[in-house]
Amino acid sequence: MKHIGAKLFVGFICMALLTITILWIVQAGFMRNTYLNKRINSVGHMISKTTASSTADYESLGEQLNASLIALDARGKLSYRSQGLPMMGMMVRTVQSMIPDEADGTPRYVNAMAGSARYALLGHQVRDGSYLFAVFSLADLDEAALIMRQQLWIITLVLVVSSVLLAVFLSGKLSRPIQAVTHAARDLAAGDYDVRLPVKNQDEIGQLTIALNDLGIELGRTEALRRELIANVSHELRSPLAVIQGYAETVRDVTWPDETKRSEQLNIIVDESSRLSQIVKDILDYSRLQAGVEQLKLSVFEICPVFELLLKKYELEASRRQLALSMSCPNLTVNFDKEQLDQILNNLMNNAINHARPGTVIEVSVIAQNQHSRIEVKNQGQPIPADMLTRIWDRYYRSSQINGEQSLGTGLGLAIVKSIFERHGVRYGVISEHDQTIFWFETCNLAIM
Repeated sequence: MKHIGAKLFVGFICMALLTITILWIVQAGFMRNTYLNKRINSVGHMISKTTASSTADYESLGEQLNASLIALDARGKLSYRSQGLPMMGMMVRTVQSMIPDEADGTPRYVNAMAGSARYALLGHQVRDGSYLFAVFSLADLDEAALIMRQQLWIITLVLVVSSVLLAVFLSGKLSRPIQAVTHAARDLAAGDYDVRLPVKNQDEIGQLTIALNDLGIELGRTEALRRELIANVSHELRSPLAVIQGYAETVRDVTWPDETKRSEQLNIIVDESSRLSQIVKDILDYSRLQAGVEQLKLSVFEICPVFELLLKKYELEASRRQLALSMSCPNLTVNFDKEQLDQILNNLMNNAINHARPGTVIEVSVIAQNQHSRIEVKNQGQPIPADMLTRIWDRYYRSSQINGEQSLGTGLGLAIVKSIFERHGVRYGVISEHDQTIFWFETCNLAIM
């Protein structure tokens, strides 16, 4: 038997057969003898009590015992018999043959001549040396035993049928979830990470199902991360690697003696290496966000210090590009993932600096609005065409496709920002018109200090 359902079925059937066997042994064996012994002990006790007294009313005793009485004197002669004594001659002879050895309360069983009824003979010696015997029918006990056996056969049949049906039901009910878990585990092993099983109860099988579903989710996330990583790496690393390889070969084979050209090309290699490092970082960040590997680490913190550090970080780069930075921030606390908020602001600030017209101001501001606050990053420059406002959030949609200039961006910055917004469940968007572009998003659970 290789299947657990068959093993459970056999186990239930064996348990049912064991129960039926015990029932037969108890009812047909022990209980029948119990009833018989109780009857004999009751009659023997009354006869013993009567023989111990000096006087006895045999008729009253016979009615009380529902039995016929036979009294013999010390020589074995009949001195009394009850009216209606069954098989009188045979009973008297049997009683006479029992004295003196069996006149001690030991029962003797006598069958009727037709063989359809049994009688029990029970006797004791009286104080004067005579003997008193009780003759009582066992027909009621035999009939009760017969009825009991018939009932046991019916009960046995009912138990067998019901146990088979119950065994089929329970073995199927208990084995189906286990079989489903086994098939799901095989599907997971085959690479189908979308398999999910319904959890119908909270017992050990239910807990196993929940664990398997969680395993499928985690494996799916890992597989999604792997696919995203492979797709992003294969798409994004070709260009900088080709540039690095090309200029390195040029320096080695052609321009090495020319210090000016060599320095220019080595600077290009350094720039492309930095770009490659940024690409790898963005690819890892985006892939992990898309796969849902990292959990949100929400915390409550003041937002103004975050903006102050942001402006200090980009102050030198803005100055190099002839840009000014401005901040407007009331005293607010926000419930957000602080690391991911830094990532959002860095991407938006980089984007604003790259697209701002020299001599303009980049404004970072927080506007309180009841239960929400709106964070804006604003720059002045060439506006984004209306038909591209939704496409700029797509991965690998670079800024060069907007203004026609070469960009060294990875094409993942706004895609990363979008993923973070969606994980936090906040509203976000972009407005670009009249030489001004505003990236904005809202945060909830803000309070004025």
